[in-house]
Amino acid sequence: MKKYFLLFLFTLNVFAQIKPTVSCIGGDNVPQLKQQFQATLETVLLEMNRINKGVGSIEALKAIFNEDAYQTFKQFVINNGAYTARKEYKPQIIERQKGEFFDIRSITVKVNLGETEASDNQNLIFTFDKKGKIISVRSMLPNYDYQSVLSSALTERDSLIRGFILDFMERFRMAYNTKDEKFLEKVYSNDALIFVGSVLEEKKGTDDMLKKSFLSGTKVRLIQQSKREYIDGLKNKAFKKNSFINVKFDEFTILQHEKVPYMYGVSCIQEWRSSNYSDKGFLFLMVDFRNQKEPVIHVRAWQPGAFVEDNTYVSLYDFDIVDYK
Repeated sequence: MKKYFLLFLFTLNVFAQIKPTVSCIGGDNVPQLKQQFQATLETVLLEMNRINKGVGSIEALKAIFNEDAYQTFKQFVINNGAYTARKEYKPQIIERQKGEFFDIRSITVKVNLGETEASDNQNLIFTFDKKGKIISVRSMLPNYDYQSVLSSALTERDSLIRGFILDFMERFRMAYNTKDEKFLEKVYSNDALIFVGSVLEEKKGTDDMLKKSFLSGTKVRLIQQSKREYIDGLKNKAFKKNSFINVKFDEFTILQHEKVPYMYGVSCIQEWRSSNYSDKGFLFLMVDFRNQKEPVIHVRAWQPGAFVEDNTYVSLYDFDIVDYK
């Protein structure tokens, strides 16, 4: 029995360092890029396995990524002990913005959950530019139809922004998986309105874009935190006390403001699972997309359910937005 047990352990160790094969579906109009994407991902996944076994180097992959994508992937691999979930991958290539960049979706990897009760499978998205460099790594959102979200857009530009919003939400989710404090610091406005409890109050000295809230006194059921309070709470409590935080977003609604077209309300169901806390509720984000590469969150509101009085949730038109250039 001991011999068989030792042989089994040895087999597992070897398997974790086998070079996975990647055969992409689609991309036949860019055959050279397709081959490059496949070869690059095979290199990345093999090195990830080697790192998991203590024999690889994340620095060996640095030239493959731009700086932001490299730091995201580095945090994900190092913090979560990631390794491949299978030996063969057949992900889909999605061409974006007429060939400016390409998404390789659903690369399933396994992570070390610690004491968090959740699936150890995480589906990653790697975005390549047209030169073959990885420019983004994100955690794939479950259970949504990418094309249906885009097709609900009112204009071509709106459709483009909706694509950016989904990218942003995938990156936003990844920030909790990787405990990326720098990303969260950057993405929240310094005067963001952040609601996490039971009484809603407008923060003193808020961004001049956000004026008096339209929420009535009978509707108020949330607690406000400043950006600093919220980020410090994540850093010193949630991130510090949990080896892995599994955040899921589902059932998206995306609404463009009628008078301020770069302002969007993003609503979804958020499920949070960690080793010492779990919840599920409704998340609303008001996101400023004037700079598409660096969107800014002005409002974050989480509530466990609809307001009792009128069965509604916090939404985009609960706030008076002053347009400025």
